[in-house]
Amino acid sequence: MRGVFWRELALVIVCVEALIFILSFDPTVLNVFDLTKASFTHGVAWALLGALIVIALGDGVRIPASPLFVAFFALVATEIVTTITAENQYVALYGEVGRYLGLTTHAVLALIAVAIAVSIDYPRRTSWLAWTIGAGATLAGLYAIQQATGHDPVRWVDLDPRFRPFATFGNPDFYGQFLAVVATACAAVLVFARQRVWVVGIVVLLAVLNVALMLVVQTRGSFLGIAAGALVIAVLWLRRAGLSRRALTRFALASAVAALALVVTLVATPLGGRLLDIGRGIGLRDRVLLYQSAFQMFLDHPFLGVGFENFAVAYPRYQQAEWFAVAGMNTTNTSAHDWILHVAATTGAVGLLANVALLGAFAFHAWRRARDPDAAGVIVALAAVAAFYGSGLVLPGAQSIQWIPWVCVGVALASELRSARVVMAIPPLRLPAILQLLIVIGLASVAFGQVGSLEANRAAKAAEAALGGANSARAVDMARTATTVDPGRAAYWNDLGRALELVPDLSGARAAYRQATTRSPYTPAFWWNLGGVELELAKQNEPGAREAAYEAMRRALAADPQNPDSFDRFAHIQLALADYSGAIESERRAIALFPTVPGYYTFASEAAHQLGDSATAIAFLRQGVAALNSNDLRITLARRLIEANRLPEARQVLSDVLVVEPTNAAALDLQKQIGAQ
Repeated sequence: MRGVFWRELALVIVCVEALIFILSFDPTVLNVFDLTKASFTHGVAWALLGALIVIALGDGVRIPASPLFVAFFALVATEIVTTITAENQYVALYGEVGRYLGLTTHAVLALIAVAIAVSIDYPRRTSWLAWTIGAGATLAGLYAIQQATGHDPVRWVDLDPRFRPFATFGNPDFYGQFLAVVATACAAVLVFARQRVWVVGIVVLLAVLNVALMLVVQTRGSFLGIAAGALVIAVLWLRRAGLSRRALTRFALASAVAALALVVTLVATPLGGRLLDIGRGIGLRDRVLLYQSAFQMFLDHPFLGVGFENFAVAYPRYQQAEWFAVAGMNTTNTSAHDWILHVAATTGAVGLLANVALLGAFAFHAWRRARDPDAAGVIVALAAVAAFYGSGLVLPGAQSIQWIPWVCVGVALASELRSARVVMAIPPLRLPAILQLLIVIGLASVAFGQVGSLEANRAAKAAEAALGGANSARAVDMARTATTVDPGRAAYWNDLGRALELVPDLSGARAAYRQATTRSPYTPAFWWNLGGVELELAKQNEPGAREAAYEAMRRALAADPQNPDSFDRFAHIQLALADYSGAIESERRAIALFPTVPGYYTFASEAAHQLGDSATAIAFLRQGVAALNSNDLRITLARRLIEANRLPEARQVLSDVLVVEPTNAAALDLQKQIGAQ
């Protein structure tokens, strides 16, 4: 009985973890969704670990050997190895800011899979997971409806949930992927599981709710998820039902209904409109560029990749200048937005093989068991995994969804555990009940240490708010709190540097920026800030500051070679230090990468003007006018021509301005100064 109690407790904890992944968020912190989910699930995982240790000691340990278990162990081992070999081991361990999907999170997910395998007594307690996820999906769906109708009690700054609700997931794409998984799982339950009428009614209602919300959320990847899940359901249904004429007729009818549903979706829903945009090439270029970067990353690191969860670390080196024109200046990526490319880029061929092997072993197990009377659980799990990875072909991962395949794999492991060959067994150890309880309580108490990351993030949010309000004293205080509680995050040190610049404490700011660049040398903005404070110290004639400013900007260029803003900012530093030739060359590089920013031409012209090279100053402005047809650049060009006493050319430029803007005050004033011809 004690063994049953601890198994049921472990499964209850797993259900709590699933609800945290689905529902938890905290608007008082800077990273509202992912960090909240990560912190609480990591904390609860200590209690789960305690329960599993008690189960292992009380019942003994068996190491099974089957294709599914071997593939699972191989995947975990691959993630550990690629963490060790990662470019940035801190990010590999704890994940990038905004995702937090490092090895620590995957250790929690692997622990959840193992806990499911040993606790659900397949298929006996499989329904515990189903009811939990169904309840979580329902609550999230009700909140999404509240958002869509404009009654969200939380005021969101970045997104308006009335147009694409994101529920408790923080991003409509993540929520859309979850909806596809739940809808697919509901369909699989209806097809394969024999349930009472009232249960069937609940499952139908949940499926309808999720499909309806999926159409409202308009995540294109969810369509791929539904398609992949439907394919798995169809194949396994044929496997289970056989290829009789009656079965094939039913299959044909179901296919016709699915085709009709597809047509209706494409023609009559917002999601269909977004899908049709793909055929017209709308919104595709950014993905193409991102996929090219990810593939090149894999080609350069084919064996073990750049390191587990190190996509954001390496991506700036592979980012194209065109990306900034498509997606915006100084944007970056923490994921390849395609799980195959992401795994290949970060863990190489070894990691990709491990993932594919696990999915293949899972599919083979489900195929082999499909005709068993109790196969419904593992079939539903495989259909859900198919929907997850189908959607994942065009979507990134997140805390709110990355748990899904691990839970499904746990169900498959539980099914396989009944018949898998045991290669090693450790006999049980009889422990007093009080000692078992102390083990669980002792490990569960470690959870309190997980609160620190939330405290630091809350302080960072307060620091950024104070920076926005120019409250330097509070900004410094809050930023120091963040770096003290969680010193590993570069962003917190960067905020501290910005706050200290306001005081001003330039030496302190420099020290803070150095901490930021040490932790995140792949983020050019941190190097920019360090270069800027070194410039201010150089103006005060501090020894070595000039060279340090140059070195900081060179590191920014090395981190992100195609970022034109790095060259532009370097030019500003060079001009301030009277290195006019260097400033001209830096702006020339910026213009070559991104020729549509007027300020690049203006600043290059100013550097040439300071150098006394009037011809080059004018040439830059003419180049800008030709590229951008900008009247602001024409006004600046006219001023340069007037300074060079090239009045006829200046009059022509001003005339060109006035053709477009007859009331342009600056042009009229300059024309008055030099006189119209």
